[in-house]
Amino acid sequence: MPLMFLNGTAMSDGADHHLVGGAPPIARTTTAPRYRFHAVDGRYPALEDVGDGGVAVQGEVYDLSYEQLREVLLPGEPDGLELGVIELADGSGSLAMVLRREYAQLPPLTDISQQASWRTYQEQA
Repeated sequence: MPLMFLNGTAMSDGADHHLVGGAPPIARTTTAPRYRFHAVDGRYPALEDVGDGGVAVQGEVYDLSYEQLREVLLPGEPDGLELGVIELADGSGSLAMVLRREYAQLPPLTDISQQASWRTYQEQA
């Protein structure tokens, strides 16, 4: 089963947590410190791999079935994101939704890397 890092509304207690179905949480962790973290039009978060100069972003890792990932979670994701592989704090990899590399219609981005947490951003917004 694929591991999926979630850092937005599909995390536990989030509005879209139902999209993970009954998938068990594996860990609360952070990414490796190589990402910029954005709020896309204030509606959803996006990771951008920048290598040097990035931050560690908070999130949760879930053990999803391929069916849950393919049939439920991915179709529920916004157009500005794409499925990618990220590096976690311990050096391991995980699937995650990342900022689409080329997307002509992407809404405005707000860099929220300083908060490094979607929940913190939401509380401060």
